[in-house]
Amino acid sequence: MNHHLSVIIPTLNEEKSLPWALKSLELISPDEVIVVDGGSKDKTREIAEFFGAKVILSEKGRGKQLKAGAEVAKGDLLFFMHADTQILDKIDLKSLYQRGIKAGFFKLIYNKNGLSLRILEKLINFRAKLFHLPYGDQGLFIERKLYEKLGGFKEYPFLEDFDLVLRLRRAYPPVELPGRILASSRKFSSKIPFYPFWISLKNNFILLLFLCGVSPNFLKNFINEI
Repeated sequence: MNHHLSVIIPTLNEEKSLPWALKSLELISPDEVIVVDGGSKDKTREIAEFFGAKVILSEKGRGKQLKAGAEVAKGDLLFFMHADTQILDKIDLKSLYQRGIKAGFFKLIYNKNGLSLRILEKLINFRAKLFHLPYGDQGLFIERKLYEKLGGFKEYPFLEDFDLVLRLRRAYPPVELPGRILASSRKFSSKIPFYPFWISLKNNFILLLFLCGVSPNFLKNFINEI
């Protein structure tokens, strides 16, 4: 059986990062690339079209954008990716699926050096691999039937990735794929010592509140982005 791989990327003013993300997709050879734009004021949409991506418009909000992209995607295999990430290794996702992998994520590397970021990388990758709990910036590969069975992304302003993975773990725990993804460290930019750890602690506290039933629409007021 021939499988069709669709890549879905939500964007909002990502003209600087998007070209690198789209160029890196050559390493996974998708059949379709969908950029879901939430109202960019820069050249994001023009760049996406230049690289041959299908551009659709959506209300702003990563959950809404990812959901909209999945709804128009033609593939039986889906790969969700942030616009400020880049795939680093050649990997045949279709072959991995044929070998029985229905859902997975990449090993994360941040795009800047620094002891705090290197330690944080190791902690994130350890957590994701051991507990099958990746975040969106690690990419998410998933069989479409499985995605639809789970109900897909909810229209959350953030935490949409965490929410979906929690449901996914009960059906098919996602596995670490044999490849790496480079993620932007811009949310950790600060001269405060060990700032990445402070942000990580804050994020984990917010995740705990979410698990206790606090709405993401309320929690978004206390965080930049996970």
